[in-house]
Amino acid sequence: MQKQVFPIIGDEKGLPFYIVGIGVECWQYPVDRTGGYDYPQILVTNEGEGEITVNDESVKLPENSVFYIPPHLPHKYHSLSKAWIVSWICFSGYGAEPLLEKWGLDHYDYFPAADAERMNRILRKAYYTIKSDKIYGNHYASANLYDLLIEYRKIADNRQSELTSVSTAALADVLRFIEENYSGAIKLADMANTAGITEQHLCRLFKKNFQMRPMEYLTKVRIQHAKEMLVYSEKNIADIAKAAGFPDNSYFSAQFKKYEGITPGEYRGGK
Repeated sequence: MQKQVFPIIGDEKGLPFYIVGIGVECWQYPVDRTGGYDYPQILVTNEGEGEITVNDESVKLPENSVFYIPPHLPHKYHSLSKAWIVSWICFSGYGAEPLLEKWGLDHYDYFPAADAERMNRILRKAYYTIKSDKIYGNHYASANLYDLLIEYRKIADNRQSELTSVSTAALADVLRFIEENYSGAIKLADMANTAGITEQHLCRLFKKNFQMRPMEYLTKVRIQHAKEMLVYSEKNIADIAKAAGFPDNSYFSAQFKKYEGITPGEYRGGK
């Protein structure tokens, strides 16, 4: 028998968090929701393996995977094994989605092979709380739902920490590459290949860490080296432009004035 319940919702609608439906250790049948579902959902895989498809992207979910589906997002999932046992919850409340949005977790995401045991314990507790108390059970279980959202955030943060470590190493490789090669012709693809990531991901890393695109960062590095040469070398401005990696003197002067507010000659004369 499937362990699932859809409590009758009364004054729970005034709560910041409340459970619309919950199931624990259920045999999961194929789902295909072309219009999505009305409520946000969190699912935890207990046994077997399944596959979920969102935005034409399919991923396999082994045991102990966790995935979140926001409301109204078209999706489908099905078992890849003889039996796919899943615990799930759908929820609402005036505080639920804003809290996930504040945490940056209001979008579809999945975490394969996560440490989901505590989430399973919380789901079981919420389920039996609702089952055992028909009047106040969902009120009590709203606290369990809040605990579950925090646990979901912890799982997401752990994954993010791993990604951050990888991203930091990739970014360090690119910064070192720029510093060692700024005088030559560098393309965005060269930077991305150095880090072993896509150009799009590289742009996101620079936007997040420096609030600028990689090529703009490169230009600023070149200008910084040009400023040092303008002060400490006897080279003429055309030679400095070439040494700093600019294709010609006019482009160098235009970029220098854009970022420094004065021409290279004015900068040299004022030092």
